[in-house]
Amino acid sequence: MKKYSLTIALLLVLSPLHLLSPVRSNAGEPLSLKALIEEAKENNPALKALREKMKAAEAKTGVEGRLDDPTLGIEMMDLDKNRPLNISPGDSMLTRYTLSQMFPFPGKLPLKEKMAVKEVGMAEAELRAKELEVISMVKEAYFDYASLVESLRIMEEIKDVLSQTSAAAGARYQTGHAPQHDVIRVQVEASMLINEIITLNMEKDISAARLKEVLGSPQDAPLTEPKGLDKETIAFRTDELINKAVEKNPEIRMLAYEAEREELGVLLAKKDYYPDFMVGVAPVERDGRFDAFDIMFQMNIPIWRDKYRSRTKGAEADAGITRWRLKSAKNLKGFEVKEAALKVDSEARTITLFETGLIPQTELAFESALKNYQSGNIDFLTLLDAERELKKTRLEYIGTIAEYRKRVAALEKAVGEDF
Repeated sequence: MKKYSLTIALLLVLSPLHLLSPVRSNAGEPLSLKALIEEAKENNPALKALREKMKAAEAKTGVEGRLDDPTLGIEMMDLDKNRPLNISPGDSMLTRYTLSQMFPFPGKLPLKEKMAVKEVGMAEAELRAKELEVISMVKEAYFDYASLVESLRIMEEIKDVLSQTSAAAGARYQTGHAPQHDVIRVQVEASMLINEIITLNMEKDISAARLKEVLGSPQDAPLTEPKGLDKETIAFRTDELINKAVEKNPEIRMLAYEAEREELGVLLAKKDYYPDFMVGVAPVERDGRFDAFDIMFQMNIPIWRDKYRSRTKGAEADAGITRWRLKSAKNLKGFEVKEAALKVDSEARTITLFETGLIPQTELAFESALKNYQSGNIDFLTLLDAERELKKTRLEYIGTIAEYRKRVAALEKAVGEDF
């Protein structure tokens, strides 16, 4: 009867372990983060829209700063009143051809052209800022995906650890030094491990779907698995990164270009105090011959000074608003970099703690618990606790590495530079 019970118990232990099939791995080259970033930069619709916006701004520089088209006028006099609708230039006794051109006050056109150039800079900076945002999103999705793949690999290692635990429990049970309850508890632990693997596979598939969405790829597109998470940490000086962000971050540069454009707008508004000019020439045809010509000069008289003062005050207020927005953005960017740097440093310290303390200690604790259980010095629950702590520590270590890489990506976005 005892032998029969042992056979049943061993089957209960081993059957769930057979269900723990190897982690599914897609065929093909390992997933490359660099290739994913290039794909996202190429295919992301928001980036495509901003590239078109920049082209439009560049085209505008060919419009601003140019003279308006000249005007041609034809004036016929002494027409035959009997044929008012059936006439040609030769039917009149006198025809005047007027060619005129408007000339803005000197300095207006160069200012408009400079403002258009600043708008190109704003569009370019906006594109770069969006590009950094997309890169950050790709990295975050990639690191989530990679951490789940790595977690499933760890589960395979834990499956081997659980097999050792099962073998130890079975050996002690056969010799009568352990109750059948120990063997059944291994079976329960294996079933829990299966459930965790199912959950991790589900989360991995969701993470892969999110990565495809960020890339702009269809959901049925194939996706290989990454080679693994980079465990190397980076060194940096926070004060240098803050200075670099304040000077070079595209969000700051975009506001700086806007402030410069608004300052030019103030100068342009002040030019409204001065008149624009029109110059024209008018050859006169009389009896089929050009026998004279007129020269014209015209200018507007800016006498309504209150209107121009109001316009100038409005432009100065707009410039002031942008200057203060720029100052506020620089302060906020400094805080953003500081916060991101502190989080990166904190995660790096946690990684060091895992590598130098927690992981070696939990591995040693499990090996010690397994030996002590085999020799009968501890109970089975203590051994299971050591196995669970080993699994928990390894999974948290992978999660910490993924979080560290995401923190670095956030720091890169804040600074405006890919490390």
